[in-house]
Amino acid sequence: MTGPQRSRIQMNPYPKRPTVPAPTSDVAPVWRFRAAAMKRSVALAWVVLVILAAQAVREGAFVYLGLSLSVVLMAIVLIASSLLDWQRIMPTNSGPWATLAWIGTIIVCLIVIGSPKEMQTLASPMFFGLVALSGLVLDRVKHVIVSVLAVAGLGFLSFLAATQVATLLVQIFSVVVVATATALMGYEFEQESVRSARRLTDLQRQRADFERLYAVSTTLAGADSLAEVLPELVGRICNYLNAQVGVVMLYVPDTHELRLMNPLWVSGYPVEAGDFTVPVSTGGVLAQVFKSGKPLHLDRISDRPDAFGILGELGLTEAILAPLRVEQFKVGVIAVGDPAAGTFGEEQAEALSSLGAPAALVLSQLGRYEAVAEMTRRLEEVAQMKTDFVSVVSHELRTPLTSIIGSLDTVARPELAPGSEAARNLLSTARRQAGRLQRLIEDLLIVSRLERNAVPIQLEKVVLETFLADVVGALQIAQVQIDVEPADLTVLSDPDHLDRIFLNLLENAVKYAPDSPVEVKAIALANRVEVSVIDHGFGIPAGQRERIFHRFTQLEGSATRTRGGTGLGLNIVKGLAEAMKGGVEMRDTSGGGATFVVTLPRTAPVPLAAAANYSSY
Repeated sequence: MTGPQRSRIQMNPYPKRPTVPAPTSDVAPVWRFRAAAMKRSVALAWVVLVILAAQAVREGAFVYLGLSLSVVLMAIVLIASSLLDWQRIMPTNSGPWATLAWIGTIIVCLIVIGSPKEMQTLASPMFFGLVALSGLVLDRVKHVIVSVLAVAGLGFLSFLAATQVATLLVQIFSVVVVATATALMGYEFEQESVRSARRLTDLQRQRADFERLYAVSTTLAGADSLAEVLPELVGRICNYLNAQVGVVMLYVPDTHELRLMNPLWVSGYPVEAGDFTVPVSTGGVLAQVFKSGKPLHLDRISDRPDAFGILGELGLTEAILAPLRVEQFKVGVIAVGDPAAGTFGEEQAEALSSLGAPAALVLSQLGRYEAVAEMTRRLEEVAQMKTDFVSVVSHELRTPLTSIIGSLDTVARPELAPGSEAARNLLSTARRQAGRLQRLIEDLLIVSRLERNAVPIQLEKVVLETFLADVVGALQIAQVQIDVEPADLTVLSDPDHLDRIFLNLLENAVKYAPDSPVEVKAIALANRVEVSVIDHGFGIPAGQRERIFHRFTQLEGSATRTRGGTGLGLNIVKGLAEAMKGGVEMRDTSGGGATFVVTLPRTAPVPLAAAANYSSY
């Protein structure tokens, strides 16, 4: 097979694949929280600066040059930090150092501002707030630096104020507790943020997978054949994985090989290719993936195209392959190749495997459906050929048989009959067997017409009592009893077909119950008439009742049966009854035997005078 030429610059008629959100960074929520905390801390620091300045004015502390300079420096730092974009700076490498510098500068300013005795009471609590902030926005090392700086600042202020050692120790212990608690809180928040970000990324990926599966399932659900579903299916999968080529190989159990399914998917369009098969037993990458049931990523295919079979013939440079399986049953292999941009990764291989699961199920079912449909079509062709053959042969036999019967009837006339008794017996036997053959040919013709729904129907009113008496008289059967209620009961039927129905039923009754009476009963119902032919023979076994109306069905085996017949009689009875808008069913006879009930449409009663003049033929 020659690989089709592919143009990489073609429009794709399929909609774009569902956009998979870019994986969220595990620490992105942490950076956002820290940036927001710094932004709010800057605003709070302005409030603290105003309070400290107001206290300094009230206490006249601005006479200290260091305090005035520290207030100015703190104001400059707050102005600069208010202008910073913490959301942009915090995720960078300089973000934590900028935060540490900001907190350190504020601590130094507070130490200087709190140096006057009248300012210490207001400045000291600010160290606890800065330690708590550093525990939330800085890593452990920088948080320790801030905590040590805060302890040093408190110690320096306590020394200036000659604070007792016990009070100093309590303050230091409080700073350590606050630092530890906030560090633990910050660590737990960071870990939970990482876990939440990962869960969010997984959910986003799962949502994209579900969208892909739903789209593939929708494509598959509306398909009726492999030719219809294959390009849609492979096209969507290639589009989701950003691949330019898609190939499906289905397993053929009879030959134990993988067969290429047409069309291929190439650069956005289905492309027909020749026949291509890969024996599973000989190996190769396609057979390897099929047998192992594991996806495979191939690159640098173009370096050795002969080693990769059809993938090399298609001119691929990179491909991922995945098995098509339905539970433990192997269906085939799907391969996509040549990413439009970049290379395939582990994520694409996993996606191909997940998309291959529903595809395998539907492809398998469609393949079986098409195989059964093809077999059904061939069986229908054979059945039609058989019907046509029977019809043609029956017609061809009917003409010469009519001449034979006519000749035999002529020879049997008294003036032409042979003088020998033996010759006359032979002539009678020939006439009887010719009549039997004629009946068989007529049965075959009727069966053929019933199969083609080509039986001519001439419906008219039939007076049942007179009609049934004529049928029994023609058969010359003495043990038949006729009971019609009411006597003028009529049906809407074709007399010729009705005659054949009851001839078959009565002959069967006499054949299978030769030494018992046969009853024919007709009763009128609301809009139909039921005519029952009742015998008291051995009946019909329960296991054969569903098949007695099938063609060529005999109650006895063909090799051991002692009664004649072709097995067409009851099939003809059923077909003719249904053709006349009626039906037939078999019931058990009380005491043993079989009862066949023929249902026919009812007509309005006819006058008795008309019934007396009625003739069936």
